[in-house]
Amino acid sequence: MDENEKKKQPVQVCSIRIMFPVDTDEQAISYKKKIGDVLADIPQARIEFSIMSRPPLTPNGS
Repeated sequence: MDENEKKKQPVQVCSIRIMFPVDTDEQAISYKKKIGDVLADIPQARIEFSIMSRPPLTPNGS
């Protein structure tokens, strides 16, 4: 890494957590790929991806 690259290092990080329902693993993977395409021009971008069971509804409906 040369001196110019060192000076351009960001001083902050943006973190976004998005959760949404999907019907299939394939649908979730498709959305992950689309998000990756949007971030493709940011070489330092990192995507943490997981698929999990939906939590049960609570009595108050949330």
